[in-house]
Amino acid sequence: MEDDRAPARPASAGRSATADTASLFDPHGGAPALVEIPGEPWTGKTRTLHRLVEDARRRGWSVAHAAAGPPSTTAPLQLFSDAFEEILAERCETVLRHVPVAYRRALGRVFPALDPSAGPDTVPAGGAAPAGLMVPAMRQLIRAVAGPCGLVIALDDVHWADPASYELLEGLVRRPPDARLTIVIAHRDRQSPLRLRGLLASAARARRIELGPLPERELAALLPDGTPRPLRRSLLDRADGNPGLLLALAASPRAHGGTAPDAPGLAPFTRFLDEFRAVSDDGWLAAQFAAVLGDAFTLQEVRSVTGLPDERLAAAVAELLREDILRPAEPAAHYRFRHSLLRATAYHTTGERWRLAAHTAAAGLIGLPSPCVHTQGRPVPHGTPAADRVRSGLLPRDAFSDLGDAILLYEQRVRTGKALVVAGRPGEALDVLDRTSSPGAGVPLVLRAEAADWRARAQRLLGRYSLAESLLEAVRPEVAGEPEALALIDLARLAAALERGSPPPGGEPTAVRWATGLPDPLARGYAWALLGAQDADEGRTAQAAVRHAQVADLVDGVDDTALVGRLDIVYWLARSLARLERDAEAARHFERGLGIAAAHELDYLVPRFATGLAEVRLRLGRVDLAIEAGHRAMRAAARIGGDCLLAEAGAGLARAAWISGDRTAALRAAREAAQRVEAWREPWADRIRLSLLETTFDTGDQELCRELVAAGTVRRAASFPVVSQLPAVAEVLARLEGERRGSATEAGRWATAAEEAAGRLQLPGATGLALLARAHHHRVTDPLRAAVFASSAVVTLTRAGRPLDVVRAHLAVAAAWAGIDSSIARSQLDEARVLLRGRGAHGYLEHAADLASSTPQHSADARLARLSSREQEISVLVSDGYTNQQIARALKLSHKTVETHLGRIFKKLDVGSRAQVATSIGRAARFTDARFTGRRAPLAASDQIA
Repeated sequence: MEDDRAPARPASAGRSATADTASLFDPHGGAPALVEIPGEPWTGKTRTLHRLVEDARRRGWSVAHAAAGPPSTTAPLQLFSDAFEEILAERCETVLRHVPVAYRRALGRVFPALDPSAGPDTVPAGGAAPAGLMVPAMRQLIRAVAGPCGLVIALDDVHWADPASYELLEGLVRRPPDARLTIVIAHRDRQSPLRLRGLLASAARARRIELGPLPERELAALLPDGTPRPLRRSLLDRADGNPGLLLALAASPRAHGGTAPDAPGLAPFTRFLDEFRAVSDDGWLAAQFAAVLGDAFTLQEVRSVTGLPDERLAAAVAELLREDILRPAEPAAHYRFRHSLLRATAYHTTGERWRLAAHTAAAGLIGLPSPCVHTQGRPVPHGTPAADRVRSGLLPRDAFSDLGDAILLYEQRVRTGKALVVAGRPGEALDVLDRTSSPGAGVPLVLRAEAADWRARAQRLLGRYSLAESLLEAVRPEVAGEPEALALIDLARLAAALERGSPPPGGEPTAVRWATGLPDPLARGYAWALLGAQDADEGRTAQAAVRHAQVADLVDGVDDTALVGRLDIVYWLARSLARLERDAEAARHFERGLGIAAAHELDYLVPRFATGLAEVRLRLGRVDLAIEAGHRAMRAAARIGGDCLLAEAGAGLARAAWISGDRTAALRAAREAAQRVEAWREPWADRIRLSLLETTFDTGDQELCRELVAAGTVRRAASFPVVSQLPAVAEVLARLEGERRGSATEAGRWATAAEEAAGRLQLPGATGLALLARAHHHRVTDPLRAAVFASSAVVTLTRAGRPLDVVRAHLAVAAAWAGIDSSIARSQLDEARVLLRGRGAHGYLEHAADLASSTPQHSADARLARLSSREQEISVLVSDGYTNQQIARALKLSHKTVETHLGRIFKKLDVGSRAQVATSIGRAARFTDARFTGRRAPLAASDQIA
């Protein structure tokens, strides 16, 4: 039976199942003939059925209660035999008095207590009763057992019932006995045969109890006390209202997203073994190998590693589908486990030796990258021969008699872990690779370095950069005597630091420089690519360009097949070209790398390539293509499961969604990304928070904006280490401080930071963003200067080939001129609309429309011409912050006269507040000083009284 611990509730009713089912056995009401409790696994069906049974007993009903087991392990009618066993043991003589002799023999085949010829140790004979005899015999038995109080037959897991039990159940439902009887059936919809579903759908006087998703508040109450908020949020999202699944997730190891400590082996998953009760030996073998293959797989892939004949394999997979352990998946002809916890259960029912051998067989299905430096290694076995070796137990033995066997096992662990990382399964990879931390004597240093490199890669995929860096730091002294091994470690440390966004360790390591002189051009190119990425991040633009020119020539000169084992080179090249503002070239390399990774199932690289491609496509103004790449990045990151990859892809998708005009999708993606990084205090998490700030500002999500600021993101951004990204970061923060928070001082500080970084980079895009940051600084205090800087940003960003940033600059110019000369503001908005035409950037189009609607229809001179000279004078004093009393004193007017003039000003300008007067007239008047040459100076502070 299911381990359903949580209370459930009908989906259509906003109340608990307890309240909704309390009246089922009310003696004053008519009880239904049939109660159906359908639902997905773990939703609380068993718990609800038990509650109904207890309620019936309290009200005096007799109860026959049992759960079905897999048909292969039970006799015919075993479900009814188990249900009535206890009640017949107590009332055997009473039943015999009421059941005709003609029916006793038929009932005795199922219930030995009713067979007068049976001894005390007789077991049910099984088999079918004489034709047409069993159903009327059961009706007589039920009449005898029910009596005046009534009988409840409660049957659980009926999807597993045997055919004879289905036949008897159908007879009782369609031709019920003349007795007070209610049959309660709990079953899983997907696993129930059509015969059962048809019977339940057509039954008269039936009641269906829908167990819909549990409300989030009730669901959260089931979690252990002290569960961190981000983990709580993640568990609730993954459970999707299913209480049993929530408890299972919470009790699973942290590697699977739960709250329990990581525990190797099967122990955390034993609760799910019951799901496999009906599975045959072939089904088990197929499930275990499918678990080795990963989240999605094809029949051909399972056949390649199991070696089962086609007919047996098809039967095994059909069995797993029937038991709802596997489900069809996208793309077509693929399958996946119903839930990752079932895959983990199948995976951990095997021993480590078996898993290593199975992964070795499966490794032939994917291209394994070579070590970044080390190129020697025995070939990976694959296909049916490896599967035969798995089944015959030849790989590897439990005991090792000599050093060679120990080294072979170590190497096999490294290769297996490497294959799992490549397949995007870092949690499983660490289960294997963590066993390589104590290599013992005789293991080559290069092999030890390779093991550490791939352990660190697995940690990086999960966002644990601090752990990855400390792991590599610990191994470095152990391999320092071997240049090749040391180069592997130093390259891995540099890659981890660049991805994390922290200063690389110790500048340019000697071992990395040594790697640039290797004879293997691809190994040499990888070292050059990483060093070029470091130069680009740290603002050494010219040096980075020289290095990447060499790498680009190398990459363009080899075919895709040669790059399969070295695809990291393409990623670092494309990433650096994007930092150097060579977006078209970067997009080409991102697209090539993504194509190779997808074609050769190098899943660990797909999110990085897709996220980078979405970013550069957005800068190039290709919004629809950016969204497409963003969704692909999200799907790939979800398969891997790391917070860093998911948050990074989500932040990019949120930005693209807002630009496309889909504000709802942008809000959702931004909030999900923010939740992913909530518990992290890593540089990469701050980088993502900073990218989310701009989106939350544009979408108007003030709550999330406050949360991001409260997390200390802005404060820590002062020491942002990646120079190439600093102009973009500082421009966003200058806008935040200037427009939202009204702090010209802070906005000026960020504008200065952007200018300093742009001065180091000497790139047109960086310079344009620095000019835009300075425009944000002056937006409130000096709109004319803001317009000048924003206009310069238009020119510079146009030269950089960044159309959407040019649009932002045009909008900044329009906003600055809106209070000075509406005709100039409107011309800038028209320029922005022309640039946006055909790009799908509806978010900016809506922003431009909002700005146009808030821009006055007439220029400053035209608006001033509407007012009398006295009204113009008063409007200027209003814009200077004078109160009515201060204006009256300054102009020697009565307070009432000032109020009268203000009323006329409001009416002529069609405004409703003093602030709007100040914006539309007072600010404009400052820049038309010829009309106000005799303007009075503001009152001294001592003269300004409220």
